Amino acid sequence: MRGLAEFGFLNRCAVVLIVIAGLADGAARATGQDALKGSPAGMEDAAMGRAAAMDALPDAPDEVSRLMAPAFPKAASIAGGGGKEPFDIEPQVTVHQDPFSRAAIGVDISPLGVGVSSAILLTEIFDARLTGNYFAYNNGRIEVDEFNIIGGVHLASARAAVDLYPFNAPIRLSAGLLFYNDNHAAAQLRINPGASFTMGSQTFYAGGTSAAPLTGGVAVGFHSIRPAPTLSFGFGKMIPRSQRHWSLPSEFGVAFTGAPSINVGLTGTVCTDAALTNCGNAADSSSPVGAQFNSALQAKLAGWRRSLGRVPFFPILLGGVTYSFDTPWQWKPKAKF
Repeated sequence: MRGLAEFGFLNRCAVVLIVIAGLADGAARATGQDALKGSPAGMEDAAMGRAAAMDALPDAPDEVSRLMAPAFPKAASIAGGGGKEPFDIEPQVTVHQDPFSRAAIGVDISPLGVGVSSAILLTEIFDARLTGNYFAYNNGRIEVDEFNIIGGVHLASARAAVDLYPFNAPIRLSAGLLFYNDNHAAAQLRINPGASFTMGSQTFYAGGTSAAPLTGGVAVGFHSIRPAPTLSFGFGKMIPRSQRHWSLPSEFGVAFTGAPSINVGLTGTVCTDAALTNCGNAADSSSPVGAQFNSALQAKLAGWRRSLGRVPFFPILLGGVTYSFDTPWQWKPKAKF
């Protein structure tokens, strides 16, 4: 019973407070209206307020008042503490590298020898490259079937090329020029006295110990066409289109050097019989034995040249490592939106 009494008392207090608040609000409204009626300025202000409200709010019920909607909804969102970015889509940034702003140096190994390369950036998809190759090997003296041979390989070349990266992909198409080429192999030989050898269908013999030894040289050149154009393709960029420094490029192609040339020259005593009685100077085509020997030698060389003529190019197969860097005269990369 006591709880019900307390509840009833609280309800009566709330009703009294509501009545008092209503009376106060009504008095305030009446006072304001009286003030406006009694004052010409108040009446004028009221009229202007009604006219502004009519201009701000359109007559059509489906339109939205310009004053009711914020002009910059994203700015309003940020101001309201939403914490969202003012863009629905993040802008894409493309970094542009200026011409000649980066360069590279590298080393590689190929059939042309050990190479040292340098490259410089031309555009987003083009590089210019300069490569020099060198290799030398001498086998010393070896003896094969009574032939004493001292031979070696000498490779020296220089190449300039322009590299194209289609669609800025890490696939390289290159065209260039082998403007210096001294690639060749050579051997010096000496045939032991009395040793026999076959040239075509004929058998010859080196002169005896009392005769002049049969010696000569063989040279094979890989530079029939100088300078020689080159075409190749590869993987990996000499100069990465980023701030990376190291890359591992590879290349596959050919240099159109023409068919390899081969020349053989022999001098000394050569014989046509095992008794070493019918002999002559191998370098003297005017003697019967010398003419017979040179005729057989030229026929053999013609066969070798036909075989070598099937390969009128020199292979370019290389793999290496390069290091790229900003050039001292570079312009700063530009960010474009």
